[in-house]
Amino acid sequence: MSHQGRTNQLLYQAMLLLEQPAGNDEHADARRRALEEGALSMIEMALESAIKEIAHTCRWPLMHWRTVLDQPPAPVAEIELLRALVAQPDSWLARLLQLLDRLHDEGGAAQLRRHDNMIASSQNEPLHRELEKCLDDFRALLPRLRETSYEW
Repeated sequence: MSHQGRTNQLLYQAMLLLEQPAGNDEHADARRRALEEGALSMIEMALESAIKEIAHTCRWPLMHWRTVLDQPPAPVAEIELLRALVAQPDSWLARLLQLLDRLHDEGGAAQLRRHDNMIASSQNEPLHRELEKCLDDFRALLPRLRETSYEW
């Protein structure tokens, strides 16, 4: 499978996970968290695959995707576009990176739902909605990231 095909597959799988109902049994909250963190992992893998698409076109050596974003081997418009998004704290990519840091931390990205007898401490958007937004924005940007490879 090509990098492009793999990226598309991972984005589709993330979407499928986000569309799955958690149910309403005693395992619903754990299932919801598993679906959210699974989707977040798929989005991370899709981002890595998209960066590999660009790196392949540029004939760069294999590098971890975060290294490419932090210190690309050469300035390339597609990577610079991603780097600009990372620098904008309110962008989908900056938020995604924050969620990925939480995912790889011991607490995880998905949080337990508050119970009815607990007071909500913040007005944070549910994780699945944040992930849906990241996924939609990522999918919308993907054709721009692939323009150069189409020209080759």
